[in-house]
Amino acid sequence: MLQLQVGDYLKKDLNILLALMQLDIGGAETHVVELAKELKRKGFNPIVTSNGGVYVKELEEAGIKHYCVPLQNKNPINMIKSAKMLKRIIIDEKIDLVHSHARIPSFILGKLHKRMKFPFVTTAHWVFTTRYGLKYITDWGEKTVAVSEDIKTYLMDNYGVPESDIKVTINGIDTDKFSPDTDTSEINRELGIKPEDTVIVYVSRLDESRSLVAKQLLEAVPEIDSFTENLKVVVVGGGDDYENVKSMADSVNSRLGRECVVMTGARTDINRLVAPAELFIGVSRAALEAMAAEKPVIIAGNEGYIGLFDESKLDVGIDTNFCCRGCVQSSSKLILEDVKRYFGLDREKRHELAVYGRELIKREYSVSRMADDTAKVYEWALDKNDEILISGYYGFKNSGDDALLMAIVNDLKRYKESPNIVVLSANPRETMRSYRVKSISRLNVISILKHMKNAGMLISGGGTLIQDATSTQSLIYYLMVINAAVKRGVKVMLYSNGIGPLNNSSNVKRVRRVLNRTDLITLRDPAALKALGDIGVTKPKMTVTADPVFGMDIADPKHGRQLLKQFGVPAGAKHIMGVSVRRTRDTDQSFEHAIARICDYASEKYDCYPVFIPMQTNKDESISRSVMSKMNARSSIVDVRLSVYDMISAVASMDLCVGMRLHSLIYATTGQVPLIGLAYDPKIRSFMEYAGQEMCLDIGRIDIDAACKMIDKCFAHRSEINSMLYESYHAMKEKAMQNGRMAIELYEKGSVGLE
Repeated sequence: MLQLQVGDYLKKDLNILLALMQLDIGGAETHVVELAKELKRKGFNPIVTSNGGVYVKELEEAGIKHYCVPLQNKNPINMIKSAKMLKRIIIDEKIDLVHSHARIPSFILGKLHKRMKFPFVTTAHWVFTTRYGLKYITDWGEKTVAVSEDIKTYLMDNYGVPESDIKVTINGIDTDKFSPDTDTSEINRELGIKPEDTVIVYVSRLDESRSLVAKQLLEAVPEIDSFTENLKVVVVGGGDDYENVKSMADSVNSRLGRECVVMTGARTDINRLVAPAELFIGVSRAALEAMAAEKPVIIAGNEGYIGLFDESKLDVGIDTNFCCRGCVQSSSKLILEDVKRYFGLDREKRHELAVYGRELIKREYSVSRMADDTAKVYEWALDKNDEILISGYYGFKNSGDDALLMAIVNDLKRYKESPNIVVLSANPRETMRSYRVKSISRLNVISILKHMKNAGMLISGGGTLIQDATSTQSLIYYLMVINAAVKRGVKVMLYSNGIGPLNNSSNVKRVRRVLNRTDLITLRDPAALKALGDIGVTKPKMTVTADPVFGMDIADPKHGRQLLKQFGVPAGAKHIMGVSVRRTRDTDQSFEHAIARICDYASEKYDCYPVFIPMQTNKDESISRSVMSKMNARSSIVDVRLSVYDMISAVASMDLCVGMRLHSLIYATTGQVPLIGLAYDPKIRSFMEYAGQEMCLDIGRIDIDAACKMIDKCFAHRSEINSMLYESYHAMKEKAMQNGRMAIELYEKGSVGLE
């Protein structure tokens, strides 16, 4: 047996139950058979359950035990019987982990999992309809394997499966079994294939939902016969549409006056049947097996059409798992055109296509890689990672906080595979959809406390949560969440926080008492570290890093400029000035008039087109429009909530940014856009100083002349400012990357060593 070290668990032999509906011909069925055999070769002990089928013999010959369980349909009697049988198998075989491969087994095993608590993994081979309530009888287990990127996206979009719980693998192919060296003499005798015949092989299950291309191929056979020598078409597969396909084949044979089309029915010796082919037509796993056998392939199926496969078709093949989902619909005309194109190639070009396919399979689609990918998911499931709770100002449609959450999630994933993240949010459904993580209501005390039982760490932040300028109520909320975690022995990290202002002496005492019980505090600027020292927070390990957003990838200014066109920004605008304003006690009419005059000055002197960028649309749009109404210059407003990357791209495409919202200034810094801060809160000046930027105005008494001189400086010394911002950005990025590393170190080791 394979001795597998899983996280902090002792080494143990793994008894793995693989469950699927049946073992007749099909891509998922072949996947399971090959996976089981490879797991066996690697030292695991796989045990398979299904309703039986043609592949049972192959499993048993490989020394793999098979239990016949009626998992083939939704018949209630069968499902109840299956549940009882599966429970007994799991107990008797001392199963360590269950891996399900279809909706019905997953539903039944999901119910058993809740009672028996075994590690539970599923594989998504296909997409299922979610209509008629079927979504609610689908269980994707604790961790999920997806056989393509588009299925991964489907799981996240339709079922809310967190991205970190999904691993994409491949349909692994045994390249020794499917080989150009396979002996064809016996199969040639069986099918009546002569050395001079031109053989086209098609393989697929011939159910009504899978047989479209078989019929389209048969429609094209008479025309194909007209430009090939001694054509022989072999159709392999069985199913509920077999008789209809056979009737078409008989009709074609009658028309041509010979047995041109051979129907084999359902077979398991696919490697032998593919071996005589000059050209293969099919989809998904069957196409990959043909490539492994060094056969040129036309990829076509019920889902769509990719065509004659070469390197130019690789990306779409990988994205759809060679199933053609989302591609143009298949037709007999398309098949005929590609068959004609193939036979129009010289022998050398045909051979190149064949060799390219086999090399691709050997490099990217080995059964060993498939088994290794799957074993990694088993490790995730067995590890039973404690949850990482993230508390902050999330779910309020604020671009800056959206960016913080995205950055924190990305940071954690950078340093740990499959982190078990749960975000406290004002809008859990949207948070799950947008960030591909689990999420719960930030106000559901029962749910929060329940998750703290399973939590290994609480992250509080980022942002400026520890302040009472907004309200004492919000401060108390965040302190209560931290305190609840501390009481339950959960490690607590303040993640690149800003601190203050703290105006109420009672609040200072609360903060000191709670934060001195935390484990690690990283801060986004030196002023925040000083603020903690001033109020007596000294016990946790503390260090200055940088705002997590600096650790994100730089967005694309060209994309940003294209985005701005939809908001009325002229394509030929010479310069663009971004303006971010928000309401505070100091943003009275005089403030609005001052901002309007500043915008007019930039427009008149530098042909700068002002674009207002509400970072929190429901709070910033009204004041933005009020300022616009007081301006002489034309302007635009981004009045649609953009994604984080789109907003960063939009700001990066600008020539100047005047910002009140902190993250408008951070976005500008990441894009090396000259910036002028509007300080409504100490955090603005703190950031500007930390970033080495001097141009900052106090909103309580905006000096219009000083602002205009700052604009002059931005344009007169643009190159110098850009260079400074470039250096600041990269320094900040390096510091920001430390946040995720320290978080995972605290989570896994219980403490952090600071340099």
